[in-house]
This record gives sequence, structure tokens and C-alpha cells, in this order.
Amino acid sequence: MEDRRQTDDEGRRTKDEGQAPSFVFGLSSLVVVVAMLLFAIWFSAYSIRLHDAHRTHKADLGQIDLAIWNTAHGRFVQEIKDDQVSTRLTDHVEPIFLLVAPVFWLWDDVRALLILQAVALALGAWPIYLLARRKISDSPNAESALRNRHSAIVAWGSVIFALAYLLTPALQAATVAEFHALALAPVFIAWALWAAESRRWGQFAVAAILLMCVQEGMALLAAVLGVYALIMARRSAATQSARPQHGEIAGAAIVLIGLAWFYVTTFVIIPHYAAPVYGLAQTPYAARYGALGDSFADVLKSFVTRPLVALSAAIEPARVRYLIGLLMPTAFLALLGPEILLLSLPLLLANLFSSFPMQYAGELHYSAPLVPYFTLAAMIGLRRFEAQARPVGGPRASLALSLALVAAGALAAQVLAGYTVVGREFQRLAPGAWPQVTAHERLLDRFAVQVPRDAPLSASTDLYPHLSHRPLIYQFPWLGQAEWALVDVSGTTDRHPADIRREIRRLQETGWGVVDAADGYILLGKGRGAAALPDAFYDFARAPAVQPEFPLDITFGDRLKLVGYDLVDDAKWRRTALRFYWLALAPLSEDTAISVQAAAPDGSEVGEAAPEATPALLWYPPARWRPGETVIVETLPMFLPRAWAPLVGVTAGGKALPPQIGAGSEPPQAQTAAEGRVLLVPWERQGGWLGRFMEPREKYPLPARFAGDNWAVRLTDIAVRPSAAPGRDYPVVLRWAAEGGPAPRDYRVFVHLRDAAGKTVATGDATPTWFTPSPTNQWPSGLSTWDAHAVAIPADLTPGDYKLVIGWYDPETGKRLNASSADGNAEGNEYVIGRVAVYPLVGSRPDLACLMTPAACASQE
Repeated sequence: MEDRRQTDDEGRRTKDEGQAPSFVFGLSSLVVVVAMLLFAIWFSAYSIRLHDAHRTHKADLGQIDLAIWNTAHGRFVQEIKDDQVSTRLTDHVEPIFLLVAPVFWLWDDVRALLILQAVALALGAWPIYLLARRKISDSPNAESALRNRHSAIVAWGSVIFALAYLLTPALQAATVAEFHALALAPVFIAWALWAAESRRWGQFAVAAILLMCVQEGMALLAAVLGVYALIMARRSAATQSARPQHGEIAGAAIVLIGLAWFYVTTFVIIPHYAAPVYGLAQTPYAARYGALGDSFADVLKSFVTRPLVALSAAIEPARVRYLIGLLMPTAFLALLGPEILLLSLPLLLANLFSSFPMQYAGELHYSAPLVPYFTLAAMIGLRRFEAQARPVGGPRASLALSLALVAAGALAAQVLAGYTVVGREFQRLAPGAWPQVTAHERLLDRFAVQVPRDAPLSASTDLYPHLSHRPLIYQFPWLGQAEWALVDVSGTTDRHPADIRREIRRLQETGWGVVDAADGYILLGKGRGAAALPDAFYDFARAPAVQPEFPLDITFGDRLKLVGYDLVDDAKWRRTALRFYWLALAPLSEDTAISVQAAAPDGSEVGEAAPEATPALLWYPPARWRPGETVIVETLPMFLPRAWAPLVGVTAGGKALPPQIGAGSEPPQAQTAAEGRVLLVPWERQGGWLGRFMEPREKYPLPARFAGDNWAVRLTDIAVRPSAAPGRDYPVVLRWAAEGGPAPRDYRVFVHLRDAAGKTVATGDATPTWFTPSPTNQWPSGLSTWDAHAVAIPADLTPGDYKLVIGWYDPETGKRLNASSADGNAEGNEYVIGRVAVYPLVGSRPDLACLMTPAACASQE
């Protein structure tokens, strides 16, 4: 009977709520159902579109899909690691997959999982809505008349909380992070919270047990929910004549079962299966807390014995931003419901103190289970905030203001970090458009149908989830028992393009033949197929229609013409690829080579754009190009500094082919550089996006003059920072204006950092350089140019203030040019720019891209 279905208090509440106009709550319920439906449709379609565009991978969609598909066929969570048959129990215990697996009996397609995930996350809004109806009307001065008078506010306020749940970026992030069991947890958590609040103990027990089945870590959350149920049951007992023993029994049972299940899964099952694979005596995820300890026991001990270490981690800017991101969708009202936030501590602390940045970024699936807790905490916080605001505006106004704050917070969070069309993350995942599925992606179907359904297969990581419904599938170049191999050399792989090419050639030399190939796809069969690749394979490098984003007219030695290029930029992770369009004007020699580099303002070459890192040049070298055809040469994505410029050159016969730049627009699209190369227009990352770079934004005038041997040059502007960090390059940018024509010799600029005793501790001497060297003996009359230098600060340099000094000298004789200035900073033959503070904590605050990949930090500097 579950305590006569409801306690007396519940009965009175039902009566009160029933007095409110039924059409109001009916309409509000309909709005929530529609919102849930729109959420499920949008994110099902979005995640499927990402999959169809080959933006899902073996990790994690492919390997989880394989485990669930095998489960549906009687092989519980069987998967492949490297070239061995293995199990997901090496990493996680997810019995929920037994309930998920039957979805493949209805639709044998990986996209069924993406739809299921979006639907499960959407369903969590319904118990949130029901919870809000209870909590908003649960006034501290709980009089039914007051609640009835506010019935419309209660109804629509409940809708606001349901929408806040659906609009929380941390929840939406799980839908575009391929597929994970953890994304199924929010609906069970929300259901359990509502059941405990409603004293529906049977439903609470079912929801908590299902939560335990999601993943081993969720067992701790279930155990804490059991404590919450005990508290709610005792609270009911204190106000009623009959003790609700069902609640106490359900709560205590869930606590015991949850703790026992967590121990068994985490310290028995996972170590048992992980040890042979990883060589570990415990779950491999314990390593994610290295700063606090190497085991769960050490981590817990650190919170007690080393609280300052934990505190210092918690206040790191990225972790603080994480908490703000969780609190913003409910306008920070969750802070006023701390007792509910305490229920989420096992997961909240696990994410917050992880050494893996994705866990405290609000990205992927890690934070989705926290959303129901923060939403319920905000409901309680709203009532407390409303109670304080009531004397100012009255009950109706204070409650309306509180709900308006929640609505504003949810919308603001969605715009700043959401995954709908108005959200920033949607724009960064697919800039300006729905993810595009090209003819190249659709061509995969032609190859997939040629591989027998149950045949062991090896596939590259982006093809893996499209082909994983088979007992044995390996990630190329692992083969195991594979009889077929399918690779897209122009797509995403986890190996260097040169390594992929080497592995394919090795297979061809050991009895594997080409069964089919086209547009970059290669289907290899063991003991079958042809020896050579067909011409259609190279279509991935050919451009049937040339429409470059940035047209160019640059001819190299009357043999090769660069007709334009595109920027292929991943703004989220700050990785940029360059896609060039080359027109072959004549047959090219075997030794023709194209070089592409990216240059920083100081002339240093950055990123990796070598030919061996370019699939088109690896597989379809210039010597094979046909006169009249346009070839696309796209580099791998590169991590580039804040400002950079492409450098392009062509060599043949060991010599550079001289470039001829056609008439272009103003400013010019390109200029000749050293070694017969061409410097294209510079780019700068501004607010995460790439834009044209003309000159430093933070600059100021600083006049000085240097003269000698009938030549003089003036310093007009500088761009420097007031501080520098040991072990880092310190950029110094100067602007020079030449007086007269070319200098009699190639003078150089010295940039010195000096201590209080006048000792030079760091230098940045170089020929004047702005992305490419500009020797002074080649300067045209009246030239005005920027000049960038990188001063390498020693890692062991003592923190303090240092003097920054510049000047000019002849590198052959060492003789310096005389310096003069109106401000008195010139001393004979050098000029003091100012002072630089050197201390270790200087630098921009690392964002997620920087934390995940240190190479991405360069674009923040």
C-alpha cells in the first residue's frame, strides 16, 4: 500500500492542488511535454547528423555500441582492445546495457543509441516539473488560499524549472558526446528525488536500483539518495501519527545495497578484469586524481590530511568556471539549497578534483547527472530567496521575480555555452551551419555493403562506429583476426598519415589486395583483390569545381599555380588546417615538392605542415598531377600561435621555383619572402575566431632614432607586455620607419633584458622580421615596418624587475648605431624601452583547449 499510497500530508496537498484551475496545469504540462519532445528531436537529429558527417569515432561511440550490440547477441559487454577480444568490465560496470541492448532487436543501427540517449535526457524534465510543482507551492507560510491564488505562477514556474533543466549546457553536452551510459543517469536521479519527496517508496527503490545499474560510480549517488529517503521518511514520521516504515526500509536498503555494489564493482570486478589488460591492481580511473593520490583511499585521505592541496585545486580558474557553469542555468539559486547539493558530492567532487580537464569542463557526459540536483537545489533556493524578497514586493511579485531570474539564468547559460541554434557551443561545433554531410561521407555505403556482415574487420576510427555491428572489429592498424580492412586516408585517423600509408603498403606486400578504392577510401581483403589502387582513389585530392574562400593568383616557375586557399578552423580546440588549391600548368618532375609552413611574427616556423603530414601529397605527389587539373592539398590541423601567416614554396631540381604574384587587391594578398617562398596575409585569433591581422592591437608610440654610416631609422611604436614568465618567450614588437633608401649593410636589432647590475640575462637579437626576415640592405625608400622578436626568458631567472633595452648593430663588426631620443631614454648607442616584471605566475588563464593540449596554449599568448 506504500503507506496508504500517500501520507495524510500528501493527501492534503493533492486536495489543495486539485483546487487550482485544471486547465492551467494541463496547459503547463503540455508545454513541458512539447519541450521534451523538441529536445529529443533536436538532439537526436543533431547527434545523428554529427555521426553521418563522420564526426563520431571508435572512442567512444564505436566501442560502446559494439559492447551493447554484443550484449544483444548474448556476449555481455564484449568489446575489442587493440587486437584482443576483451570486455568493458576493464573500465566500467554498466548492467544498464542489458536493458539498452534490446533496442537493437527493434532497429539494428547505431543511431538507435543516439536517439535513446536524447530521449532519456529529455524524460528527466518530467520529474523535475513535478518536483517544481511541489516545491514552488510549498511556501513557508503554507496556506492553501495563498497557493491557490498563485496557481498560475506555480504552474508556469514549474515549466520554467523544467526548461532550465533542458537548457542546461552540461546536460546538452552529453547528447553530442557520442554515447555513454552516464547520460542515462539524470532521468533516474530526477525520478528518485521526486519519488522520495512524494513518499512513493516503491518507485524510489526502482529508480535508485536502475541508477546503480548505470555505472559503478552511480552506486555512491544511489547510496546518498538512500540517506535522503531516510531523512524524508523520518520527517514524515515526525508529523504523522503512523510511522512510514516503508520509507525507512527503502532508504536503508538502498544505502546498504549502493555501498556494497560500489565496493564490489570498483574494488573487485574492475580490478579483476583490468589487471590482465592494463597491468593495474585497481580501476584505471584512479590515476585521474594523481595530485591527491594514486588510489581512492589516498584521495580520501588527502582531503583530511592535505586540505590546502585540495583547496588550491578547487580555486583554479577552470574549476571555478565549472561551478559557475553548473549554477548559472538556475541563476545561482542552487547555492541557497546546499542540503540538496550535498547529495551530489560523490560525483561533484570526483569531477571537480579530477586531473582530467574534461571532467571539470561541463563537457562530454561527466556532468549530466549533476543537473537534477542543481535544479532541485534551486527550487529550494527560490523559496528561500522569495521569502527574503517578500517584504519588498509582496508574495506574488517576489515569487515572479525569483522565477524570472531562473528563466534569465537558463537563457544566458544557453547562449554562452549551449548546443541549440542560439548556443555558442553549437556555433563552435559547426560554425554557421548544420553539420555538412558531403558526397564523400555518403560514399561509405558503397564500401560497407561489400564487407560480409559477420566478417572480422579492421577500420579507421571515424569509420568504426558505422561498421561496429559485428562480433569482431578492430581499430586500424590493429588486425587481430580481421579478414578485411577499410580506411579513409583523407578522414580522421589516430595515426600519422605517413604511418597509415606505411601500414597499408605493408598489407599489400603481405597478401592483402585492393578490393575497392575511391575518393580516399581503401577496402583491402586478405588474399583477395587487386595489387594497385585505381585512379578513382585519388579523387579525394582533386577539385572538380574550384571555389576557394581566399582566391590567389601566384605562379611558380610557369609550372604550378596557386589559385586560392581555405581556412579549416576548429574554433573550440583552436586547431587550424590550410586547404590549398593548386592548378598544374605543365607536367611536373619527380622531385617537385610543395612546402607549406606557418610563421609566427618573429619568423619562427610553427605547426606541422610537412608533405609527409599531408595525405594528398603522400598519396598523390605533384609528379602524378595532370596538366589542367586542380589538386587540393590540405594540411593536418595545427596548433598555431595567436598571430601567424602561411608560407608557401615550390622546389624542383633542388631549386626554388620563382613565384610570380598576380595583380591583387589592396592590401595585397601575398608578398615574396626569403628562399623563393610566398608569404600570405597574416591571421590572428580574436575571441576564439580567426580574423585578418594587420598590426598589434595594444601598441603605443615611443620615438627614438638610430643613425650611422649615412643611414638612419626611427622607432615609432612598440607593443610589449609589462610582465614575463620564466621559461617562456617574451614577445617584443617594434615599428621602424627608414630614413632614405636601403642601408649599406644588413643591420640587426638587439633586444636585451638586464638586471639591476646591468648584466644581460636574456636576448632576442635578430634581423628585422615581420613573419619573414626583412634585411635592411633591401629596404625600399621610406619603408615603415613592424619587427617582432622573441626574448627567451631563462627558466631559472630570479623573479624581479628588469630593464628592457634595444639598439642596432653591424653583425660583422659589432659596431652599434648611435641612439637619440627626446625623452632621455637613449644612452649613446641603446635605448631603454622600459621595465619588465618577471615572475612565475604570469600568463593567461588556461582554458579547456589549453588544459587538454598544451600546444593550444600558444594561441592564448
